[in-house]
Amino acid sequence: MPEQASIIDIIKQQIKKEESLPVLSPKAMTIQQEAIKKEPDFEVLSRLIRNDPTLTGQVLKTANSPFYRGLGNVDTLKDAVVRLGQDEMVNIIMKELHQQNFRSTHPVIRPYQIRLWNHSVACAIGSSWTVKYLSMDELLPKAFIAGLLHDMGKLYLLTAIEKIFQSKTATFKPPPQLIDKILDNLHSAMGYNLLTKWHLPEAYRIIARDHHTDEYDPSDMLLLIVRLVNRVCLKIEHNTPENDLARIISSKEADILGMPEIGVAELEIALEDARTNRVST
Repeated sequence: MPEQASIIDIIKQQIKKEESLPVLSPKAMTIQQEAIKKEPDFEVLSRLIRNDPTLTGQVLKTANSPFYRGLGNVDTLKDAVVRLGQDEMVNIIMKELHQQNFRSTHPVIRPYQIRLWNHSVACAIGSSWTVKYLSMDELLPKAFIAGLLHDMGKLYLLTAIEKIFQSKTATFKPPPQLIDKILDNLHSAMGYNLLTKWHLPEAYRIIARDHHTDEYDPSDMLLLIVRLVNRVCLKIEHNTPENDLARIISSKEADILGMPEIGVAELEIALEDARTNRVST
C-alpha cells in the first residue's frame, strides 16, 4: 500500500502547478519593472498607469488626501507626481499592484490574507520611517518595497492552500493551527521563489529569504531594517514575550543599525498611529 503523502508534500505538489502562483498581469509586470528601476522614467511610468483606472485613481486620491490638505486639488498625474515625489509615487504603485493578489473570498483564506496585507503595509511604512530616522537616504527608494514584499511567501502558500480547499479530490483540508505552522516554516523559502518568478531584484529576494534566519549578512542594512521593523510589527500585533520591546532594543539588528532605545519606541508609536491614520485603499 503506498505511503500517504504528508500535508507538506501535498502543498509542495500544489505549488508546482502554475495556477498556485500569485500572478502579476503582463501590464502590471511592465509597470513594476519600470517602477523598481534605479532611476524610473516617470514620463513612461505616467503613460503606463494612465491606462489603469485603479492605479490612476489611487495616485490622485493620495495626492488629494487630508495629509496634503491646504495645497489645493490636483487632477492630473503630472501634478500628482510633483506633489507626491518620486519615491511616494513608486510606493503607491507597488502597493496597488500587489494588493490585487489579496482578493480571496474563501472563508478560511480571506482572514489570513487580510492580516498578511495589514502586516505587509505596516512593515513597508515602518521600513520607510526607519530609513528616514537613521538618515539612510540612499535606501529610501527601496525601503517601502522591501517591507511590503518581505512576507510574500505566505501569499504564495495561501494561494496553494486555497487550491487544496477548492479541490474536489483533496482528501485532507488543513485546520487553522496547521496552516499557521505551514506559513511560519515555509514562507521564507517560498518568498524567495515567488519574488524570483516576479523578476524582482536580488536585494528584495534576499530579504524575503533571510528576514527570520539566524545566519544572515550583517552588512545588509536594508535587511537589518526590515528584520527590526518586522519584530516591532509582530510585537504590536501579538505582544508575545519573544517580541518584547526590550529584546528588540537590545537586538543585534538595533545595535548594528545604531538604532537607539528612543528610536525603537518612536517607531512603535509611528506604527500604532499608522494603523488608524493610514490613507485607506
